[in-house]
Amino acid sequence: MQSSFSDRLLWGATDALDTVMAHSIRQSLSLKDCTRLELEYQHDVPSTPIETLYIHIPFCHTLCRFCSFHKVKFNDALARDYFTALRAEIRAVVAKGYRFNRVYIGGGTTTILEDELVHTIELIKSLTEIREVSCESDPIYFNDGHPQRLVGLVDRMSIGVQSFEDRILKATGRFEKFGSGQQQADYVLRAIELFPTVNLDMMYGFAVQTPSSVAADLAHTLSLQPDQITTYPLTTGFGKNHKKAGCLAGDPHALWPQFMAVKQTLQPHYTMEFPWTFSRNFGPGVDNKYVLDGEDCFGVGSGAFGRFGQQFRISSFTIEDYIAMINRQQSGTGYVKHIDAKALMQHQLMLMMGHGKLDNRLFKQHTGKSLWQAFPLEMLYLKAAGAISAQGQDYLTTDKGQFIALKMFSGFLSGMDYLREQARDLPQLSQTRL
Repeated sequence: MQSSFSDRLLWGATDALDTVMAHSIRQSLSLKDCTRLELEYQHDVPSTPIETLYIHIPFCHTLCRFCSFHKVKFNDALARDYFTALRAEIRAVVAKGYRFNRVYIGGGTTTILEDELVHTIELIKSLTEIREVSCESDPIYFNDGHPQRLVGLVDRMSIGVQSFEDRILKATGRFEKFGSGQQQADYVLRAIELFPTVNLDMMYGFAVQTPSSVAADLAHTLSLQPDQITTYPLTTGFGKNHKKAGCLAGDPHALWPQFMAVKQTLQPHYTMEFPWTFSRNFGPGVDNKYVLDGEDCFGVGSGAFGRFGQQFRISSFTIEDYIAMINRQQSGTGYVKHIDAKALMQHQLMLMMGHGKLDNRLFKQHTGKSLWQAFPLEMLYLKAAGAISAQGQDYLTTDKGQFIALKMFSGFLSGMDYLREQARDLPQLSQTRL
């Protein structure tokens, strides 16, 4: 298909953005300057609740080819020891005075031991006054597991489908793991019957996809009428995961027409809250909204991150090391990484662009600077790329601006991959912290 001059300008702008983001991520998220957390949870317990308690379950029966999250092959004895340690850490965190608004349980395969997961959620609800629990799951759990055991405990179930197209499922190794696209659609319908809010994670940007095939995949998704649909571009990153995920990815310039296919397919029936997440606009309102990566959160469990204030907190990425630390009544968090103010402002810029409006007054209220004072070069770039249009002192995000926000979000996910890659190489602490 012949590209337009406007498209070529956008490609150049986003190529430059990718280069700048990769350089910025390597600088701002390098763990070379991270420090060990010597005092148990420090003395900086916030006076107000942290938005999210993130819990990581790092076990899977088989490992997906493109997944960069912390996970290991399932071992029953190790997993049960892990859950015991996890609950001990949760008790310690709450005893220190930390409070949370909601819980997000991710993995790995969170439902790999239902009884342990149920016990853990029940413990949290007995100790805290959280308003909702979100849990990730794979599709086949709703065929092979007992999801009814989680009814009343989980408010929002997020199911990682990625695609209903069999050729993509086969290329990613998910066909043999979870079944055909039609089988997974049947599993999703069972989940929708059980839980108040169901989100489906979908991906695009695979080498075999075209805008029309992306639209067809999402039309299948729409036919199931989930409460939310999250659409991620395949993230290749630039570290060790690049080769593994990169062999599945298509031409990065193909993402722009595929993104427009996503919007045009979903928007008649779903409201775009961010360029990567959509909530249905029919029926009763959706109560349990998308949990945004990068918001203030406290991480527990091996392989978890926390971010609140101006710091990342990093848990041990070795499960045996994590269990040993908890058994010695040490913090599961091993390291702290300072985040500079510029990086936090860039994250806020991404969110505002995703929401569709750069609100100058609100930005200045949070940062003490106007948009042009904080981001003179970035604002020039956005105007030149046709990403924003002026509305008084503020700016509205165009379709191209929404796509750039999506690329920024993809860069954020690459940054998390980069953090995980480095965290795996940090020294173990169970034998050195007393």
